[in-house]
Parts: sequence; structure tokens; C-alpha cells
Amino acid sequence: MDIRSQISMVFHLDKCIGCHTCSIACKNIWTDRKGAEYMWWNNVETKPGTGYPTKWEDQNIYKGGWEKQSGGGIELKGAGHRKSLVNIFHNPHMPVIDDYYEPFTYKYLDLIESPAMDIQPTARPVSMITGEPIDIKMGPNWDDDLSGTPDFARKDPNFKNMTTAEAEAMFQLEKMALYYLPR
Repeated sequence: MDIRSQISMVFHLDKCIGCHTCSIACKNIWTDRKGAEYMWWNNVETKPGTGYPTKWEDQNIYKGGWEKQSGGGIELKGAGHRKSLVNIFHNPHMPVIDDYYEPFTYKYLDLIESPAMDIQPTARPVSMITGEPIDIKMGPNWDDDLSGTPDFARKDPNFKNMTTAEAEAMFQLEKMALYYLPR
């Protein structure tokens, strides 16, 4: 394949209302093939929160960011000649499927083909990996718009260097206004 063009976009953070139109459009266009069900190349997150994949901003877990060298320069934490050679076929610091979510769909035929009953039929969630019924534990944007428990916000890696009082002030601010981070 000889690709001679590139598409890029810029998010205007002041205008993001957290509607996920950009996320859904990107998902439908770029990650609609088998094996890419858990991928969201574009995502909008509410801050504070753990993000997607879980704790993706934690530089100690995923070895992202930069390190100061003894000579005064900087180097990527997860890269370098030795690190790249050792991890050429496997990166041990990548998120696993549990850090994303188990992709799922619903048994829609249960809604369409159910017999007449006194109760409304339901569509159970089914894993897109195994095909078995699952209990949904999390997904992308699980804690958005205050829908998650306060525990999600408290696990935000950006609060690591804050005092308890500063973190509590941020949580009170979150109850008044939502901050969206499209990425």
C-alpha cells in the first residue's frame, strides 16, 4: 500500500461538551475490524478520573515520559538502545485487556424473537472475544460525567503529588463543573 496523504485534526478544548461525536465517528471509521473492538483511538474523558485505558497517565506503570540523565540530557523512559533491543518483540509495559475493557455487544435477537410475555425482554451483554454472557465491570468513559464512584476520581494519577486538602478541593470543584479532555 502506497499512502501519500495524511489526515489530522485538532480539538478545541474550550468547545468540547463531552458529546463523544468525535469518538464514535473515529471508532466507526478506523476500528471496525475484528480484533480492534476494544480500541478507541479517539476518546473524551472527564477529569479528574483514571482515564482509558485505566491509569493510562501513570508514567510509572507504562514507562511513559522522560527521564533526566546524569549528563544533564533527557531520554524517553520506555525507549533507548538497550531497552528497545530487549523488548523488540514484546513490550511488558503495555496495558492488558483488563485495563481497557472486555468488548461486548448485546443479544439483540432475544429482543426481536422473544415470545409474548408479561415482562419486557432484555438483551444480555455478550463478550465479543469469547461469545459468552458477561457481567460488565467497566468500559471506556465508565466514570464520565460523575457516573462512576468517587473512587475512580481518587485514583487519578495526577493527584499523586497533591496534599489531601488539595485533592478534596479538586473533587468539590468537579461537582460544580465537568472538565473534558478529548485525546
